[in-house]
Amino acid sequence: MLYYLHNFSEFFGPLRLFEYISFRAGGAFFTAFLLTVFTIPPLLPFYQKHCIQKSSRTDDGKKPYKPLMGGVIIIGAVVVSALLWGMVSDRKLVVFILATLALATLGFVDDFIKLKYLRQERDGVKRNTKIIVQAIISAVAIYALYKTHGTVTMKIFLPCFKQPFQFVPGSENIAVMTPFSSEAWFTMPLYIMPLCLIFMLLFNFGVLFCASNGVNLTDGKDGLASGCMIFAALAFAVISYLSGHKIFAEYLNIPFVPGAGEVGIYACAIAGACMGFLWHNCHPAAMFMGDTGSLALGGALSLIAIMLGQQVLLFIIGGVFIIELGSSFIQQKYYRLTGGKRIFLMAPLHHHYEKKGIPDSQITIRFWIVVCAVEVSAVRLQVDLLTLLSTWIVVDVEHIKQFDSMFFLLLCDTHDEIFQPWHFLSVQCRS
Repeated sequence: MLYYLHNFSEFFGPLRLFEYISFRAGGAFFTAFLLTVFTIPPLLPFYQKHCIQKSSRTDDGKKPYKPLMGGVIIIGAVVVSALLWGMVSDRKLVVFILATLALATLGFVDDFIKLKYLRQERDGVKRNTKIIVQAIISAVAIYALYKTHGTVTMKIFLPCFKQPFQFVPGSENIAVMTPFSSEAWFTMPLYIMPLCLIFMLLFNFGVLFCASNGVNLTDGKDGLASGCMIFAALAFAVISYLSGHKIFAEYLNIPFVPGAGEVGIYACAIAGACMGFLWHNCHPAAMFMGDTGSLALGGALSLIAIMLGQQVLLFIIGGVFIIELGSSFIQQKYYRLTGGKRIFLMAPLHHHYEKKGIPDSQITIRFWIVVCAVEVSAVRLQVDLLTLLSTWIVVDVEHIKQFDSMFFLLLCDTHDEIFQPWHFLSVQCRS
């Protein structure tokens, strides 16, 4: 909404800042952070009275009661910040907001059932029902993204590979392209195309299912899910920003997605809201996000990855969430197949270390370290920052003097595909 203030920059020059994605992304981050930090304290007594559920065991072995459904505050902060700082006319942003709210509603119903039937230890919405609803939401969201300027294509980009995996329709057949070669490996009849579409839809749903449920399982330790989500959201904010610039995308060999910068603003809002929630969720946690927040945040993160064609990268950046989900799945299957034997002392994985006597704070911090290290490496796979910086440094100083200042250069990141200063840098990069 604030984006449109740049139209009045001729009357007040500083209003031009609202045109720049970097400025609005920072504004979304801090707005979501402040909203979450200052909203939780006045609502905490209400949560402590009506939204109580057993939490994970503490260092002394006790299992206290702590408020659930903190995700309502997180999602509210994300949506408000996105509407305030994003371009509300952008259809992709609208799709993300609606999909997030839909998943948050599903999580809210799940949490509400758990709280209502706490003494009966109900598990909330039945597993099959939850999967069906998630599938419907993901299908609608993915189709809406596909209809929005074709942002979702038949491509799956893999880190370190120049060519994506994709199905390319021809006049009479479908060429199957792989990341290992610039030429098609084999062709299929054109009537197979609906099956390819179904495969991509199922694959993208699998990405959303793994991400949302992985975050849900991670939300069992003080500050664990919220801290990991901060790093993941910031990583995708960087990738979204670069994917939205045609020159940067071509130079860094990542898929160009028109308007992806606005999605980066949404990712920054998620990171800011999670950081504000972490203020109250760190050990000892005042509340947990619950399914309301975990399903919505995981789903939003997966939709960002799908829109950017970075589904595989999500499994790297969100590796902790996938490991948590995988450990729980492996534990259940192994338990059934072996008649009661276990691989882990307890699943998901953070409970395994908890059973080994490692303090809660230590488990959380170590998981954060792993997430941060993996995500820095993952982003480096997609974005060679050293090459970018070195190229920037060798730009002729005399040419730089043509611009008012380096600060002007840094701010030249409007939603336009090609902006003149970046175009100049690209010419220097290619020379």
